[in-house]
Formats: sequence, structure tokens, C-alpha cells
Amino acid sequence: MTRGIAWPVDAKSGKASSTKIGKSVWCEVLNVLGTDEAKELASAINAERGWRANYTSYIVKLVELQAAASPEVCLASCKAGLDKLNSTMTWVSGDGIVTGAATDAMSSQLQKGTFNTTEQKGTGSAEKDFTIQAPSGHSKSVLSKADLAAQGEAWANYGCIEPSAARAIAGIANSKDCTDLVRDKIFVLLGATSALGPFKALSRLGATIACVARPGKKLNKLVEEAKSTAATLLIPTKGDVVGADLLSDTPEIAEWVISLSKKYPGKQLVVGCYIYLDGERHVRASVGMDLAVDAILKACPNTAITQLVSPATAHAISDEAKADSLARYANTPLWHAPFRAGFGSFAKNAREAMSTGVSVTDGLSNMQGPNYALAKTSQQWRAFVAKAEGFVTSANHAPAARTESMVAYTTIAAALEGMQSFEPLVAYDPQTASDMMAAILLSDLSNELSAANPKNKDAHPFNLLIENACHGGMWRCAYTTDSIGKWSFLYGKMTSRYTPEGSLSK
Repeated sequence: MTRGIAWPVDAKSGKASSTKIGKSVWCEVLNVLGTDEAKELASAINAERGWRANYTSYIVKLVELQAAASPEVCLASCKAGLDKLNSTMTWVSGDGIVTGAATDAMSSQLQKGTFNTTEQKGTGSAEKDFTIQAPSGHSKSVLSKADLAAQGEAWANYGCIEPSAARAIAGIANSKDCTDLVRDKIFVLLGATSALGPFKALSRLGATIACVARPGKKLNKLVEEAKSTAATLLIPTKGDVVGADLLSDTPEIAEWVISLSKKYPGKQLVVGCYIYLDGERHVRASVGMDLAVDAILKACPNTAITQLVSPATAHAISDEAKADSLARYANTPLWHAPFRAGFGSFAKNAREAMSTGVSVTDGLSNMQGPNYALAKTSQQWRAFVAKAEGFVTSANHAPAARTESMVAYTTIAAALEGMQSFEPLVAYDPQTASDMMAAILLSDLSNELSAANPKNKDAHPFNLLIENACHGGMWRCAYTTDSIGKWSFLYGKMTSRYTPEGSLSK
């Protein structure tokens, strides 16, 4: 076993089971909710033998029970889920021995000076205007100012982002000098090489960026490209090794980030969680990010946190989006009728609201699996808890995009294109999505009225994720994404990459 965060091994079988651990985490959430329905659901989860095939319905129901709970109980259940997941995962020492819980490793192995800091200052000039790569099919290649605001409005009118997101984009597009938005901050990117992360957009503005990414070609390329920008990079190094692995260096990375706040006392830390790995590693990476974030927040109370929320989860949506989805369902084309009647089973997207008024959507895709659902949902729990504890928390839905990790699978690549036959679903080009989400991040950090600001209280914790959502149309589509998966794949096999014309500004 290699050093770092690991799944616990069952004493009887001698094997690790992500299914067993995942179930225990979901059940811990339900135990805190404490209602009869929650207890019944926990029993059903434990009894389910086909978890991999049937997990989605259980998670949707769990999230609805959280949505129906009081804000206090909902938050307590989120924190319980985080604590259960983090304390259940184990820590393996450098000699391959399990030393105990990963949480214990964070307190016992934090040590100063493990990583040195390499600082690289770019030679370019900072761009005052915020720009994004135009979506495929647009008449222009780069958008800024009025053109950028117009594209944001076009996306909102089409239904692939929320109106609040368009307003946030317009606010950044109309800023006189966007370098002011990054000058007093250190953007700590856990997963700096992430395709949808804000690295390139921040680099153009001349931001100070702490890059946490595994040593290798991707990080080296990122560092090299940044030399021609105005960005200042802070990179963890150990001897001749450039970079750090959050799975194996979790305590040291947390300590390194904390040391940056002392080295640059005039700058606020903005810690972004952007790591994505396949399968069970995604859960371990999420635990690593959460443990690091928890340690940083405790040591540096002025820290802001940010993450990209996946719409491919069960989560709350706006009343406006739900009404739009219902209207689209009532006015679908005639050829949809046999599929809605049973053949193909196109499932209605909109669901009944909970007693609290919160409506939950089922964005889960069975193809992605229960580990993905656990990883992304646990990240949402951290966002809810962090805001409640008084930290600026920028957590916004990011759309489906043609990233390498997505198009590497022919089935997913085809489904991405094919789903666009169902309005208002849109598959984004990675850099366009990355730039768009960076604009919304900057809006969250600079707009005192943003939902990210803990001074602006939510009626329910889940409401944090409603503002500025760029869900790619999933909230407003007539059908659930999972139910149209087969048709999306078949249609995608017959079409090439494109962007729906209605989603483009003129």
C-alpha cells in the first residue's frame, strides 16, 4: 500500500469495499435526520444488494428528506456525513502500514517545512478586461465587455444557465479593471490542472496562484504557459520534485498553504477544490481536499473557499427553473409520446416540493456510479457547513463539458452531443466553461450581495447552490438526464460536435 488516504480494509474479507463505506456514510446522514422515513430509508439502503444499479433513487430520497428538515437539522446531517466519511478513511504511512484514521493523520503529521515554495513571476502584462473563449459556432473567437454580457444573456434565455449567472457574468464583463478583483488574494487551486478550473482566466488577470497538482507533464505545461502571463505562481516543491499529490501529501499540503498566509499576510486565501479522479479515487481525493480545507479554515479564519458543483447530483433548484421544466414537459414534441408512455421511459424532471418549499431535482446519472455521487455530494456538504460557519463560500453549478475525462469514453462523448437534441441542454467546450465559471467566482468574491457571502442568510442551506447556477440546461429540461441517456447516445453517434444555435448570441 502506498502512503496516503486509503479505504479501510474489512477484517474478515481482507478487502476494501467502497459500497459498504458509502452506505455507512449515507446512513449516518439519515440517522441524524432521525425521522421515521429516514430510519426506514437507512434500513432499505443497508438491505439493498444491488447498490451499484439502484443507488440513485435512494440518494434522491435522502436529499429530499434533508430538504424537508429544518436548516439546523439539515446542516447537522451534512456535517455528520462529512465526519463519518473523513474519519472512516484510513491513513497509510510511508512504509505501507495503516496508522489509523485519515483525520488523525492530519493532526499528528502536520509539520512545517516539508514543502518549499518556488515562486515564478510571469513576464507578461495583466489584462484589465475579462475575456472568455467564445463557444463553438460563435462568430467571434473571444468575448469581452458587451459581447460577453450578450452571450451570458443568450445562455440564460436559452435556459442553460440561470438569469442570476448571466447578471454575474455581465457584472464582471463591465468591470473597469478586473485586476483589482485578484490583487489582494492568493488563489490556492487544489487540482490546478483541472480542465474547468480557473487557472488560465486568473493568469490573464495577473493573479497570485498557489498551484497544487501532482508532479508531471500537466503541471509542467501549466507552469511553462504561465511564464508569458502576468501571474505569480507559488508551487510546492520537495528537493527536485515540483508539485504535490493531495492523496499522499495531505497534511503537508495543508501546512504549506497555511504557511502562505503567514508569508503573504496582506492577501486573503481563496482555496478552490477542483480535483477530479476516476472511480474510487475521486472519493479519496474529495476526502483529501476536505481534510486540507478543514485544517486551513481553522488556521486561517479569513479564508474563502470555492468549488464547482456538479448538476449530476440530487440537489435543490429554483422555483423558476422548475416551472420552466414543467412547461417544457407539457409542450414536448409529439414524437416524444411513445417514449413517455413506456418505450424508452423519458422521465419527468420536475418533482414535488418539500414542506419547506425546497424542490429537489434528480440529476444523477447511473453511468457515473455511486462513488461519483458520494464524492460530489460530500463536497456540497462542505459548502453548506462552511457558509454556516461564517466563511465566504463560492459553490456554483458547472455545466457538462467536453473535457478529456469525459470524451475519453466513447459512450459519454456521444451522449454529450446527443443530449443537445433536448432543449435547453448544452455541452460546453472546456475553456469556455472554465472562463465562464471563473467570471462567476470573481463575482461571488467581489459582490457583497452574493449568496457566497455568509452575511446573506439562506432560508435553507440548500439554497446556496441555486444562485448563479450554470447547469447546462439540466434544471429546465423536460426530462431527467438519466432517462434520456440511451436516446442521447444513439443520436450522438449520428451527429458531430455542435452548439445549439439558440444558445449563441448574435
